[in-house]
Amino acid sequence: MSESADDSISRSLLRLAREVTARHDLDDVLAEAFRETRKTVEFSGGSIQLIDDEGWITVAASDPPLPAETPTSRVPLGNSVAGRVVLTEQAVYIADVEADGREIRLPTLEWAASVRSYLAVPLLVDGRAIGLLRIDDVRVDAFTPTDRQFLTAAGVVIAAAIQNARAHARSTSARSRAEALEFRIDQLRTKLSDAKAATPADTAEISVLLDALEAMLGEPKPAIQMPDEPRVTL
Repeated sequence: MSESADDSISRSLLRLAREVTARHDLDDVLAEAFRETRKTVEFSGGSIQLIDDEGWITVAASDPPLPAETPTSRVPLGNSVAGRVVLTEQAVYIADVEADGREIRLPTLEWAASVRSYLAVPLLVDGRAIGLLRIDDVRVDAFTPTDRQFLTAAGVVIAAAIQNARAHARSTSARSRAEALEFRIDQLRTKLSDAKAATPADTAEISVLLDALEAMLGEPKPAIQMPDEPRVTL
């Protein structure tokens, strides 16, 4: 009994979900997303593009990887095919780029000039699009309905993994800041304890301790109050 298209898609999506959700680093998630996608769909090149904090679409990962010297491009939401995918939350498939006439923006790589098929799907999570997954090919009408169905579903899986990686990064950063703060507090407690243990005559030692506290707190140290000279009554 041969495997149906739906069964094949389900198996591929399960494998994709297993692999990308096992990663916590965002770069690892994106790289694994491409590795698993290539096992199901044949394509010349692709990218995962995410919306940045200023509302522009930027390339977060590319397959094949872009050369290090390639400048980072930012695509506006309003007047681009990628922007349309994000704003409408609908996939865009162009079977023949040359015949279609719409401008698509691809990296300046050797194969990019020969691209004929273009497919982009939204990355949907929490009821909104956070970016898009794009693949292309040098063949005309390279992607079958089954390919498009798989990629649309894969976009949801990849988007969820991206959000999980981002949440993990925020959690790790917050934990690191908390540990650093706790370390500084322990240092302050030690310095304060040393300052309390010093006698009024130990002005040099107290000054050193106050200098250390000032460096930790970023505040000017208080002036040291010198003990009054004993008065001699004649």
